[in-house]
Amino acid sequence: MELEEEELGPLPSGRHSFSREQVAAHQRERMIAGLAAAVAEVGYSAVTIGHITKEARVSRRAFYQHFDSKEECFLAAFDVVVAHLGELIQAAVEPEPDWPHRVVAGLRSALEFFASEPDLARLCMVESVNAGPAVAERFQEAIAGIASLLKEGRTERANPRPLPASTEESLVGALVSMASRASTFDEPARLVDLLPDFVEFVLMPYLGPEQAHRLALGA
Repeated sequence: MELEEEELGPLPSGRHSFSREQVAAHQRERMIAGLAAAVAEVGYSAVTIGHITKEARVSRRAFYQHFDSKEECFLAAFDVVVAHLGELIQAAVEPEPDWPHRVVAGLRSALEFFASEPDLARLCMVESVNAGPAVAERFQEAIAGIASLLKEGRTERANPRPLPASTEESLVGALVSMASRASTFDEPARLVDLLPDFVEFVLMPYLGPEQAHRLALGA
């Protein structure tokens, strides 16, 4: 039986503290959260609109007022998570005095977020590869955006030999692979334990093994 209590119908008469836009925004947020929960439970391929509406406690009609498909809902969820993660990382790196410490702070912020939100970690790093071409394209855009932030490290190199052009995207891809494996097969809370390894892995091409190892020990 479809749930009707969340239909976006006429608002109650008289005074109230919410607008039609606020009701719609709340519905959309609940459906995004419902998709993340459903994907974590059964995987993207098996998720249906019914799974999403059940988790969000809205009707199927309400779903189609916001999204044309589960892929569109997934894309919205992915965008929300990436934007929020970007804000967390930006806040974490701003106080840091130099690029290496900004990398440490950024990695710590990302791992702490995904450790505290295992459903979102799975959605972004595991299920994105199964969620259709639009999501795959957005995923690659996110990888490229993170990789561009690492390119500043090239100015830190004492070694005159240039790095391959693909270095940054290769580093980020490897980090995502390691984090997704940990979030799938290990306790998600243990993602934070990967920080020293991540720090050393990312900083080594730019700072060399000794300095990268030293910063990893202090991470």
